Amino acid sequence: MALRRNDKYRLIIFLCSLILLILLINACAPIKQDTVIRPEEPPAITETAAIPGPEAYYNFLDGFMHEQGGDFKDALVKYEQALSYDENSLFLLSRVASLQAKLGHIDKAIDTMKRLTLVAPRPNLVISLLGEMYFSVGDFERSAETFNQLIEKEPKNVKAYFNRGMALANLKRYDDAIKSIKEGIEIDPHNPAGYLSLGDIYSGKEDFKKAIKNYKKAISQKAISKTGNIEQAYLKMGTVYMKKEDYEKAEDIYQYILANINPFSREALFQLVQIYAQRKEFPMAIEVLEKALGHNPRDMDILFKLSLLYKEIKDYTKAIQKAVIVAAVRPKDLRLHEYLGYLYEETGDYDRARKEYETIIEIAPDNIEAHLHLGFIYAKKDDKVKAVSILEKAVGLDPKRPNAYLMMGTLYHQDGNYKGAEAIYLRGIETIPDNPELHFNLGIAYDKLDRFDDMVTEMKKTIELDPEHENALNYLGYSYADKGVNLDDAVELVGRALKIKPDNGAYVDSLGWP
Repeated sequence: MALRRNDKYRLIIFLCSLILLILLINACAPIKQDTVIRPEEPPAITETAAIPGPEAYYNFLDGFMHEQGGDFKDALVKYEQALSYDENSLFLLSRVASLQAKLGHIDKAIDTMKRLTLVAPRPNLVISLLGEMYFSVGDFERSAETFNQLIEKEPKNVKAYFNRGMALANLKRYDDAIKSIKEGIEIDPHNPAGYLSLGDIYSGKEDFKKAIKNYKKAISQKAISKTGNIEQAYLKMGTVYMKKEDYEKAEDIYQYILANINPFSREALFQLVQIYAQRKEFPMAIEVLEKALGHNPRDMDILFKLSLLYKEIKDYTKAIQKAVIVAAVRPKDLRLHEYLGYLYEETGDYDRARKEYETIIEIAPDNIEAHLHLGFIYAKKDDKVKAVSILEKAVGLDPKRPNAYLMMGTLYHQDGNYKGAEAIYLRGIETIPDNPELHFNLGIAYDKLDRFDDMVTEMKKTIELDPEHENALNYLGYSYADKGVNLDDAVELVGRALKIKPDNGAYVDSLGWP
């Protein structure tokens, strides 16, 4: 199958781990030029067979021990020292390139692989791997050039044509990409990888009809059952139908995969669930996932998706049950604790919600959202002193977040401490002068303090910052009417509020107040 861009780091590590195998293959018989390159069985060689000299051997052993222990940085240092004693060692060059890639030193890994092409008895396989590495790091220009060089050396190398085509496609050179892949198909018309690649290119161009045609062509090839790509072909077709928003055909594809190809296909399963969720058919989605969970009761991804679905139908008991299992396995996952905190808040279980947010703060002391939620919970529990203390910490973490000021101001307001509320809102406005909610709430505090003119100033500022702020429009209009002043302005302001929220009875009452 032709090269595609997945998780680049995982791919790089995988590619570099193959270098040793490829170098060992170079010692075998010449490869046939009329077939796709396939690795042969490597001859039995010990870890140290290619390491000459005591200095190189000692440094190699030291590096190998570091590598086995997961200390790749020191392992690389030792391998490079060993390489200094034998600069053309294929074995050491492969080790160095692999670790350079693992450590993210992509340019160095590529340079090392170039050295391999110069000293390897049969460098073409290394050239192919180099082209794949260029692709994996997004250097599609050099990837295409590298596969071009390989094609010049091996004009019957089908995989090289396919890989060059995919590199060109990523450069938006679609016509050249299609031409390259079709050239490979001419050499091997029964290779499903070519049709899969064409399908991918047409899908990227949003030529969905041709994409589906090529995926079906790939499926019709007998060789696809040997390559294990039949599931991928159907999944790709499903993706095209999803892009077309033809969800019924996509549903049929995913159901077919699960029923006839792979009953454990996670991608088919999750895409099917996504379709049901988009239709708000949550019970259907739950049924599919519960069935899958029966095969693997400890599948954390399925458990979490089930929790989300139960939340959607407001079955908070089951949503919590599933999420708790996942959180036990992933105790450091902040999103899970935040989600559980939300679920507990929804059920009014503020003690458990508090524990979730406290856990988040233990793991990440600077998490402002957890502080805000915790402050809210203490306010709900009527522990206002504790709530204000936590919200002050939230302000210290991020002074430009208005929620902490608003929540503290509300607490003072609820206690009738309007001067305290005024002070909090003014602090917030000093830091965030253009926040309409702070001005609106300050205006209410001024109203409670019988400071009418100051209230009017703040309401006008709120409306200036947010002309669609229906609450400020209504509040100011009602206040004018209540005072018997600016009545024309009062009618106009309340009328604007009603246009924004025509079903709000309070606004209708305001309009009729004069």
